[in-house]
Amino acid sequence: MSLAWLGCTVATVTAQPPTATALEPSPRGNVLGAVAVDISPVLDGRIIADPVWNDVPVADGFWLSAPDEGAPATEQTEVCVVFTVDTLFIGVVCFDRKPQSLVVSDSSRDSSMNDADSVQIVIDTFHDEQDGFIFGTTPAGQEYDGQVANEGGTGSLSGSGGRGGFSRGSGGGFNLNWDGAWQVRTTVSEIGWSAEFTIPFRTIRYPARSEQTWGINIQRNIRRRNERSYWAPLPRQYNLYRISMAGDLTDIQPRVGSSSTLQLAPYAIGQLVNRDAVVSTPTIATGDFEVDFKYDVTFGLTLDATDNTDFAQVEVDNQQVNLGRFNLFFPEKRPFFVENSGAFTFSNEGPARSPDLGQTDLFFSRRIGISDSGQQIPILAGFRLSGKVSNTVTVGFLNMQTETVNQDAPTNNFTVARVRRDLPNRSGLGGLFVDRTLWR
Repeated sequence: MSLAWLGCTVATVTAQPPTATALEPSPRGNVLGAVAVDISPVLDGRIIADPVWNDVPVADGFWLSAPDEGAPATEQTEVCVVFTVDTLFIGVVCFDRKPQSLVVSDSSRDSSMNDADSVQIVIDTFHDEQDGFIFGTTPAGQEYDGQVANEGGTGSLSGSGGRGGFSRGSGGGFNLNWDGAWQVRTTVSEIGWSAEFTIPFRTIRYPARSEQTWGINIQRNIRRRNERSYWAPLPRQYNLYRISMAGDLTDIQPRVGSSSTLQLAPYAIGQLVNRDAVVSTPTIATGDFEVDFKYDVTFGLTLDATDNTDFAQVEVDNQQVNLGRFNLFFPEKRPFFVENSGAFTFSNEGPARSPDLGQTDLFFSRRIGISDSGQQIPILAGFRLSGKVSNTVTVGFLNMQTETVNQDAPTNNFTVARVRRDLPNRSGLGGLFVDRTLWR
């Protein structure tokens, strides 16, 4: 038996006019130039003492979004960017007249940064004003990262999704469960605190061009004053996900000579069992083997494949108590499904005061590998192709095969195909095909 669903959508979203303030934000009005260096900065968080950062263009002049929208930030912030042939370095100096009053609430990875002094950076590598990567830290050196799709959906409003952990469907507007390979180091001194970000180019996706311009914006929080400021100014109703109002990062020259990067993740487990230590009985040997691999087909398109999949190493879900009649929602955390998961979603932005209308989940990957009764179903194999084929076209294709457990959980094959074309004025045209085939 085969169950198939085919849908398409045309979405047109009109940007809300900014509120009248002393400052009228100008999209792409801020420009920062990156500088190529031969020697990498020392990753210790000490920006001023490192000669690599000397004579590098500086982004400063931050503007408040809260509490006094449109006013200059109360403390100075300076940001500069350098890069080597394979790594991007971002240095941030957060001047503070009272460094002893810095607030740090939680230093665990991906915990909310709204309740602490923090810096967050969004990078729009394809310069499409829709999608990007977010990296953040606190004075304690916390690592915070995620992927933004469609400007966060309804998460582009500070009233929904701005709490630092918002993730809906198989990815939603902001996918906090994406964890990239990068590092950050911070230091606190008498002038405030500073941070150095080291982001390998292979961690992010970008076009295959020798010289590029990316979108970028930087957010700084000063917790004791409830202050939120941005380098590229944003009205109060928006947050860092509003990539269309970000500034420009120019003169980026990442490695584009070869896009063939292969990552293998093998897994093996074995067991020897002898149930009777007195009577001579044979020893039973059991074992299992799994392999996952990721291959960069192009700089923007990624192929993931898995065989005999086991997700035992995945981070556990947050504990929830269900007091209602509807099923609880648990976001996708399995690495195979996480990257570019926004490519498989429909983003229909609802009213600003109705965040629950902001995401239509026509495909939910957490249903793969679990029965209706909650029983685990082994996944035999699968592959997944996702990413951007150009600055305006996003594609996704997934096929997964599960194993038969009993009569209640027959063999299933899941197929999902998705394509989306970004149009001017934050409009889009896309389609999604979903098929589930059962063999009893």
